[in-house]
Amino acid sequence: AGNPFLVPATAWQFDASIEWYFDTVGSITLNGFYKTIDNFFYQQISERELTNNGVTQSVKVRGPANYEESGKIKGFEVAYQQTYDFLPGPFDGLGVQANYTFIQSEGLPNTFLNTGAPVDESTIPPGNLPLEQLSKHNVNLTGFYEKGPISLRAAYSWRSRFLLTAADVIFPYYSIFNEPTGQLDASVFFNLGSAMGLPGDLRVGVQG
Repeated sequence: AGNPFLVPATAWQFDASIEWYFDTVGSITLNGFYKTIDNFFYQQISERELTNNGVTQSVKVRGPANYEESGKIKGFEVAYQQTYDFLPGPFDGLGVQANYTFIQSEGLPNTFLNTGAPVDESTIPPGNLPLEQLSKHNVNLTGFYEKGPISLRAAYSWRSRFLLTAADVIFPYYSIFNEPTGQLDASVFFNLGSAMGLPGDLRVGVQG
């Protein structure tokens, strides 16, 4: 039936960064952050009285609720980008963008997550679970080539194991984690307008 008494989740966020721009298209940045999240959402177990054919029973129901304590997120990001226009042609169109993010978070204690009948002990050691959808390690690496009518780009993203949900909705109600995952994307574009001396920007390309 949901929960009409949910209130919005709110956060206090603090960021500090150091940025060095050493070239027209070249920089190294370091950013640190700390966040506290209040009233974040989770699946709560509650008792409800249900009547069917004149028989009333008390049942456990799992539904959305606001957590009374605060979640915490802290970490840092290191980023680098540069276009290597100092290289001899045709390599002066090469460039790279890269960043690494470390995130440490904590939210629900998992000591009460396996409420229900029958009860099965969690495979996750007691303690605070990380907040959902946040990986501890995150890496993004992009290489590109931009020169004349040619535009090439390849990007790889990788993230470490992360929490999908604190407790499954069916027995044995385990916390569900997503294994580490990576994704590679690439694109090739050719500017026909530039190659043929036409006004405007007429491009054809392939992405995958």
